[in-house]
Amino acid sequence: MANILFIEEQKLRHNVLWSVLLYLPVITMIFLLVYQLVTEKPLGDQPMTNLSLFILLLCYGAPVVFISYYVRLTAIISDEKILYGWNIPTKELNEINYSEIKTCTVIEYKFVGWGYRLTRLYGTVYNVDGNKGLQVTTKLGAKVLIGTHHAEELQRIIEGLKPLRHYEQAGALVKVGGRQLQ
Repeated sequence: MANILFIEEQKLRHNVLWSVLLYLPVITMIFLLVYQLVTEKPLGDQPMTNLSLFILLLCYGAPVVFISYYVRLTAIISDEKILYGWNIPTKELNEINYSEIKTCTVIEYKFVGWGYRLTRLYGTVYNVDGNKGLQVTTKLGAKVLIGTHHAEELQRIIEGLKPLRHYEQAGALVKVGGRQLQ
């Protein structure tokens, strides 16, 4: 059984601007629907039916609420492997065993967007916000960047991993924290 050394679960956090941009249309649609239901007067020159407005509210509002409150990025560092990923469409996490890792370091990166991204510089990026993450390069050349809000703690854990030290002593070139392990 693997010992978990680090676990981080990040929720999508919205600043005030994002909250207004995401929720203002939902609040407006709710207001319009309630107004039309209560007063029995349609709004505008070409008003939507109550059913159409309700369907539009569901199609836009449900995903906004779902994403805001349910979607999470998880990163787990154990003494055997690194697990990471989103909890949708499944809760199954991606994993990288230490025997597959060429380099592993905490970095500060340039803005690449949020969510799941494919980039030339960082490879596959999983992040919620911020600009710090765990950059992993496998022996096959695949790159993964996992965003973190706890860069210093993650750096200490990565530098202290014994399995990585073991693989380096077995002849593999492993760099952790931007330096070769001794």
